[in-house]
Amino acid sequence: MMKKPYRTILIDDHQLFNDGLKLILNNSPDFVVVEQIYNSQLACEACKRHQPDLVLVDFNMPHLDGLAIVRQIKQLPFCCRIVVVSMYAEQPEIARFKALNVDGYLAKTVAAERLLQLLEWVMQGERVIETDTIPWESAAPPDHFWLNYQLTRREVEILKLIKAGKSSEQMAAELGLSYHTVQAHRRNINRKLPFKTDKEFYDFLGSLEGGPTGR
Repeated sequence: MMKKPYRTILIDDHQLFNDGLKLILNNSPDFVVVEQIYNSQLACEACKRHQPDLVLVDFNMPHLDGLAIVRQIKQLPFCCRIVVVSMYAEQPEIARFKALNVDGYLAKTVAAERLLQLLEWVMQGERVIETDTIPWESAAPPDHFWLNYQLTRREVEILKLIKAGKSSEQMAAELGLSYHTVQAHRRNINRKLPFKTDKEFYDFLGSLEGGPTGR
């Protein structure tokens, strides 16, 4: 059984998020970050050098994406837990990592205390998948939003705040997120929605639950 503190490597090209993860983990007696990797091309060599107990890896990065990195780590001559921490929470992406037998897949929106709990479960041998994707059976917006656009719960919340006229800064404050996280969600929404004009987009917002203010 692996001994605490669990030696951890962080692989994420967003320095602010990477540094935030380091603070969260190093403030816990159960984890110690032995190296931070911002350039995905250096990830495999760092893992080979440190032989960590745990690797946290982003999905979408320049050069090598999370899938390529996981494949490389799986070829190394030692065992470690691998957890993907990503903004992308759709089932196709999760399925691709499941096929590589990762130990966890977590949304970047998970709270710090919850993150530590989930990682502890991973280190005890459980496979953990936790995202903010809306389950079909308990979707808050009408089902066709999920079926047609694969929107997450968080993305629907942000759409409702856009409908209410909130800025990204106001959304960040209201949802307890960073401005950059809100902007990333908005980029994902734009990627998923097919609308070409502002009118099409705002007609779509009008079909969300709630009145003109989105309440």
